[in-house]
This record gives sequence, structure tokens and C-alpha cells, in this order.
Amino acid sequence: MKGILKWPLIIAAVVVVLRVVVEQAGAPDVIANLLSVVALHFVIGPVYFAIRIAKSEAPRPYTTLFKLITLYVVLTRAMVLPTYWLARVYEWPQQRFSGLAGPDVTPFTGYVAIPFSTAAIWIFLSVVIGGVLGSLIIAITNRAVRPVATSYRAPGHPE
Repeated sequence: MKGILKWPLIIAAVVVVLRVVVEQAGAPDVIANLLSVVALHFVIGPVYFAIRIAKSEAPRPYTTLFKLITLYVVLTRAMVLPTYWLARVYEWPQQRFSGLAGPDVTPFTGYVAIPFSTAAIWIFLSVVIGGVLGSLIIAITNRAVRPVATSYRAPGHPE
């Protein structure tokens, strides 16, 4: 499983940067939302990890899956944090940055409370939902690959 996080993290970094560029270029939210880091760590990453783990026949596949998902979502959300800080500094108007800036918003709220609470929520949800989804994929894959044990003996046929 060595190196399994390399490309998903590179893709996440590219998506984070592209999303900000697209948003700041004035693209409609519908277009910017296509570049979703949440989709990467909520669904795509866990599915990718589950398929890779199931194919590798790792000794503890479910533990490996949850560790990978947790590490991936934490690192991915860490990449998103600077965009929240930039949004506060430059008062970006996108809906996802609402509550970060303004006359009634304290620096603590804009730099710490909202960015880190948002990260915590997404980390929790991604580990739970992504973990369940990935676990189902591993279970189905393992069941399909594992030979079926039969206990049927023909009448009169010795063991």
C-alpha cells in the first residue's frame, strides 16, 4: 500500500488551486462546484482506496481503509484551510466563505472557528460515510473473489 496516497493528494492539491482560480476568475458557482474537494475526500478517495485495498488482499483491509481515509481527508482539508484564510483577508464573495469576513466577524471566527469547525465536520463525515462506502466495496469484492465453501455431500458418498 506504499505510495497509495501520492496521486490522490496531488489531484486534491490541483483541485484546490483550480477551484480558487476559477472562482476568482468570476465563473458561475455551477462551474466552480464541479471542482469539488469534498467529492474527492467524501466519495472518490474512499472508493479508490477500497478498490486498491481489496485487490491487494491486505491483512487488515478495514483498518487500512479507515486509516487511509482519515489521513487523506485530514491532509486534504489542511490544503483547503489557506483558501479560507485568503477569503477572509480579501473578503471573497463566494457562498462557501460566508461568515469569514465583515465588520461583525472577529479574527478568531474568521481564521480559526469557521475554517477549523468546517474541517472537523467534513473530516468526521468523510471518515464515517466514506468508511462505510469503502467497507461495502471491500466486503463485496472479497465475497466475489473468495471461493464458495460447500458442505454438500452426495448421499452414499464418503468424505
